[in-house]
Amino acid sequence: MIYSFGAKNYLSFREGMTVSFELNSKVPHSLSQGRKISTVLGVKGANASGKTSVLKCLAFLSNFVTSSFNREEGEDIDIDSFFRNEKPTEFFIDFECFGIRYIYELKVTNKLVLREALYKKISRRTLLFERLFNEVPKKVSELDEIDFIKLRGNASLVSSLTRYKLKKPNVDLFNAFVFFDSISGNVHSSGVLRDTFYSPERASKVYFENPEAFDFVKSIISKSDLGISDIEIHERVSSSNEKEYFPIFLHNTDCGPEEDRWLTSWEESSGTIALYAKLYLYWRVLKYGGVLVMDEFDIHCHPMLLPHIVGLFLDPSSNQKNAQFIFTAHSTDIIDVLGKYRVVLVSKERSESYCYRLDEIPGDLVRNDRPIAPLYREGKLGGVPRYGE
Repeated sequence: MIYSFGAKNYLSFREGMTVSFELNSKVPHSLSQGRKISTVLGVKGANASGKTSVLKCLAFLSNFVTSSFNREEGEDIDIDSFFRNEKPTEFFIDFECFGIRYIYELKVTNKLVLREALYKKISRRTLLFERLFNEVPKKVSELDEIDFIKLRGNASLVSSLTRYKLKKPNVDLFNAFVFFDSISGNVHSSGVLRDTFYSPERASKVYFENPEAFDFVKSIISKSDLGISDIEIHERVSSSNEKEYFPIFLHNTDCGPEEDRWLTSWEESSGTIALYAKLYLYWRVLKYGGVLVMDEFDIHCHPMLLPHIVGLFLDPSSNQKNAQFIFTAHSTDIIDVLGKYRVVLVSKERSESYCYRLDEIPGDLVRNDRPIAPLYREGKLGGVPRYGE
């Protein structure tokens, strides 16, 4: 689980951003349900304010820590500073994995790692390793084998060590790798995956092999499309003699059961198919835990369906693994579903972004006992377009 994360000199955030999931003692128990870390966080703001950049920060860290060793030596690191200035970009993330709390820090340019560090936080913060360029001057004794490994300037130490068979595998590095590998969604460090990436055929294979996932999808689809009463997955053999899977959707009519009609994915609405193809992401993170990062998650959802999906992460009975969901959304009403402790607003001044959680606004303008969305629409909270100025 993420406690907080942030970056400096990253994309449109020149001076930096800090995004926190933490819930302090001021949060009513009815909202926190006894949790010290929120399982949901919504990011709102005007177009081009930097909302997606907040999500890209997590996507970059996930990819860099787990996969940067796969890059060719000398290949650029996929990072953009504020208007591509020459100063380094800095990241931090405070997280928990397998009940142990860690802090990961990174200072990097698009050419090389300047600093990388991992801390363990139990009773106090303990340094596990600190890397400066391609040297590791500080490390715990369990990581002495690092001295025999040649580090690459464009690869994470964590990513590198997981590719070597160490005589003494380090549990903390393994935990860090597992955590970053559990971050998934439709955002990557250089953009957002298009809907075409999530094909109904690919999703159908997952649902065919996981009946529990398929039941999850059918339940949500039936709530979002009132014309659909059932979904079936059929199997066929492709021209290359490989198994393929495709869905068909049962639509009820007023003419009686004999007049009910099955539609293929080509005949179904684009919104329903997009939802069908992405829902396995939600099921997987709720089933196994992790962090789901979704940009514009509501684009194919009816507004009344949004609270239901968010509720799956808020309800301990459906989110037994404490999975976290961070997203951007067009819907303004979602602010009232989340409340002031689970909404981050992003604004921009003179091409520079900054963000803040609603409970950081001083005074009693934002309260738990009255709607927040009207205040946002009126521009009293920031994070809205300035039409007419």
